[in-house]
Amino acid sequence: MGNARNAGKDRAVEYSLEAMKKQIKEIPSILFLMISFGVAIRVMTGGKEEVPLHWNVRGEIDSWGDTWTIVLLPVIALALYGLLTLLQRRPQWYNYPCKITDKAGAYKLMSGMLGHIKNFVMLLFLYITLAVAQIIELNTFVLLLVALAIPFIIVVMSKKFERFS
Repeated sequence: MGNARNAGKDRAVEYSLEAMKKQIKEIPSILFLMISFGVAIRVMTGGKEEVPLHWNVRGEIDSWGDTWTIVLLPVIALALYGLLTLLQRRPQWYNYPCKITDKAGAYKLMSGMLGHIKNFVMLLFLYITLAVAQIIELNTFVLLLVALAIPFIIVVMSKKFERFS
């Protein structure tokens, strides 16, 4: 009977450690999102009348808009964060690249992949928000690099699903 209690405690500790690891992996996304909102609020209250809305290929601003438009970036990022978090918690909804026999392993891999994608999406929106706030200069190479990291993660991780079929 004592062994059963210890086994139960071990499982509880193991579960809480797993839950803690999942929460720690959320920190970058949440941090990027909070900084984006902070920057947007700072720009809104900072007295600027216009913010850049569009850049040409050379990274030069070629369109300006009202200051309130900067709030749209963190709001869209928040909506995407919510959607990606929902999908991350429902791996059975995904369209897998092959027939899955080991569902537990595939679900864990897909959930991890979506966590990485979420971090890069939030980083991308933070980068764009900082550029719109004119805190950093928009570099099209950096923008392209971060944006291409997302499909790269998908392609690399898709190859790993073959071991679950």
